[in-house]
Amino acid sequence: MMKRSLAIIGGGGLGREIRNLVERDYEFVGFFDNKTLESEYLGSIYDISNHPDHEYLIAIGDPGLKRTIAERLSQYPVKFANISSKHTVIQPNHLRGSGIIACDGVIATVDIQIGNHVLLNLNTTIGHDVVIGDYCSIMPGANISGGVTLGHTTLIGSGAVILQGINIGSNVIVGAGAVVTKDVPDKTTVVGVPAKPV
Repeated sequence: MMKRSLAIIGGGGLGREIRNLVERDYEFVGFFDNKTLESEYLGSIYDISNHPDHEYLIAIGDPGLKRTIAERLSQYPVKFANISSKHTVIQPNHLRGSGIIACDGVIATVDIQIGNHVLLNLNTTIGHDVVIGDYCSIMPGANISGGVTLGHTTLIGSGAVILQGINIGSNVIVGAGAVVTKDVPDKTTVVGVPAKPV
């Protein structure tokens, strides 16, 4: 059976890491980026309209930039894939959105909702009944306890811990290693243990 073709938007370090996941189930065809040194460079995102037959992933960690690119591409008939490493524990029905990336070591338990273009980076854990909004990026080693809600376009830094039942707003940054013990409003950056606004 012939593999479907997939291109990655973003030729940086994350894009190169995600390529390893892609090649298991797809024929990798190259990177779209504004500038990259990769030999498989296919052009900028404005050239994607010339490649309608591929599926795509946005491999960019910055949630705001990821959202901007996805919204620009909404004018084209672009199909986004979902990718999950074989070294994850995640149910297929959790991947309800499109453009979701689940890297090695992700453990997601039960009754989880994951939005569009969400990155679950290496060794993140996600408890029961968690809701993750569109464009979020959960960086390596983050731990999200049960009943947490993340708004859209939010970044959870490496090694951060979100305690049970916390509501995190949209356009939030949770710093690396932070321990979030209280709800966080929209457009707020929190750091530290316990996490406080900066």
